[in-house]
Amino acid sequence: MKMYLISDNVDTYTGMRLAGVDGIVVHEQDELKQALERVLEDKSIGIVLLTEKFGREFPQIVDDVKLNH
Repeated sequence: MKMYLISDNVDTYTGMRLAGVDGIVVHEQDELKQALERVLEDKSIGIVLLTEKFGREFPQIVDDVKLNH
């Protein structure tokens, strides 16, 4: 089972890459939705990490993933 990071911050992404966690940097709501769809289709990924900013700016997307996946 792998972890995957979806971040809005390049520094966070770089730090997690150094720890061996793959990920992507996105900034817009549509990019976040697309990234989450791709990650949720990959059955080898068991943990999805999101930066705090996404929880504040796009709570409906984050809540949907929490409740339905």
